[in-house]
Amino acid sequence: MLPSDLFIAGIIIGAILLYNIIKLVQSHAARHRVLKAGRAEAAARKFLESQGYIIMAVQERVPILTKINGKPHKSHIQADMIVKKNKKVYVVDVKTGEVAQRPASPDNRRQLLEYFLVYRPDGVLVLDMDSQKIYQMEFEIRFPSAKGLNPVPYMISFCAGVLVTLILVKGGTFS
Repeated sequence: MLPSDLFIAGIIIGAILLYNIIKLVQSHAARHRVLKAGRAEAAARKFLESQGYIIMAVQERVPILTKINGKPHKSHIQADMIVKKNKKVYVVDVKTGEVAQRPASPDNRRQLLEYFLVYRPDGVLVLDMDSQKIYQMEFEIRFPSAKGLNPVPYMISFCAGVLVTLILVKGGTFS
C-alpha cells in the first residue's frame, strides 16, 4: 500500500467520523431544544392561568390541504395553546431566547398572522417565558375588493338604466 493510498483512506475515514460527530451534536441540540420548549410550555400554562387565562386547548392541530396544480398536499398548522380571558379567545405562541424579545420580527409576524388567519381568534399572544412577558398582537386586514372594482359607478349606472327604461315605457309621462 502506498502512502497516498493511506492518505486518501485517512481523508475518507476522517470525513465519515466528522459527519457522524456533526450529526450527533445536531441531534443533542435538537433534543435540548425540544426539552426546553416542553418545560417552557408547561410553565407557560401555569403562568397564563395565574394571569386569569383559561386554557382551552394545547398543541391543537388544524389540517391544511394545499393544492399545487391540482395535486393535493396535506399539512397542518399547530398552535402552542388556545386560551380565553374576558370572553375573548387568543392563540398563544410560547417563545424563549432572543426570538421572544422580537415578536414583530418578519418571521414571527408571518407565523402569528398564519395563526390569526387559521384559528380566527380575537388576538394572538406571544409569551416570552424568559422574562414572563405577554405581547398581545392584533391584526387589522383590509382585503382589496374583488379585482379592485368600486361598486358605486355600477350601481349609479344601473339606477340610471332603470330610470331611462321607466321613462321610455311610460312614454315620458309620470302622471
